[in-house]
Amino acid sequence: MDKRDFKTTIKESLNERTPNILNNIKSSSQFRIPVKEKKALSSYFSFKKLSYSLATVFILVLIVTLAFSSQSAIPVVASTITVDINPSIEITLDDEDNVINVTAINSDGEEIINRNIKFRGLSLDTAIEILIEEAYNRGFIVDTSEENIILISVDSKNSEIKERVEAQLERKIANEVKRYTAAVRVIKESGLDVTPAELKTLKDTAKENGITVAKLMKINRIILLDSTYTLDDLKNLRIKELYRIEYLLLNPTTDNDSDDPRNNDNPGNDDTPGSNDTPGSNHSSGTSVIPHSRYEVPVNIS
Repeated sequence: MDKRDFKTTIKESLNERTPNILNNIKSSSQFRIPVKEKKALSSYFSFKKLSYSLATVFILVLIVTLAFSSQSAIPVVASTITVDINPSIEITLDDEDNVINVTAINSDGEEIINRNIKFRGLSLDTAIEILIEEAYNRGFIVDTSEENIILISVDSKNSEIKERVEAQLERKIANEVKRYTAAVRVIKESGLDVTPAELKTLKDTAKENGITVAKLMKINRIILLDSTYTLDDLKNLRIKELYRIEYLLLNPTTDNDSDDPRNNDNPGNDDTPGSNDTPGSNHSSGTSVIPHSRYEVPVNIS
């Protein structure tokens, strides 16, 4: 027997003596091949439905959160100010007297609102400094012997806020104008004893004519004193000119016809009443704050 035959014999002998364990396991009655279970179709759809539901809930929560956060970011108007020189400006403030918005009521007002300045968030004092400086630069406030007359009005549902803002506004405007000229008078428009319906009519009329309610009230008083005047006659006049007309009507003289602005191409430039002549004012010179006398308010004005 050669070497090759010997190796073959040994290999065959080992194969015969080595048991086939795998075949024995497979032939056993206990042997089972596990079957992969198929997911039920209903389970798949239930999981998908749950995913959609969770996504919907998340989106709703996100929308509600954004809605509340944006709502809280919108400031609430606590007071509304109007300032009339002839430029007419409306300023809305929050409860901390910071500016929410500055709006021009007429074309002159548009001129003094610097579009490069973001007024929102500024303090009332800072906003007034900017507006008075622009009014001076554009010639609405002049440094002459004539008084610069400014009409102000403050509206607020809270009486404490109204009084505080009114006092601050009077003081700030007077002090700021005195940086440019010593001759300044601030006239404070008193509150209105009118019904809500009448107030709405006044606001609508003022808006239609491009003036503030405060200026409309000044015009109302003039018309009550002299019914020959009309709203169209007076609405484009400066506050100084309206004040002069009212003064002359309250203090009639033989020369009143020559002072009528309807007969004068440049009314209000001469003989403007001095501080000693102001109805209801005891101030002798310099800056004065004059509350208007109260007249009945006519709602329908022609």
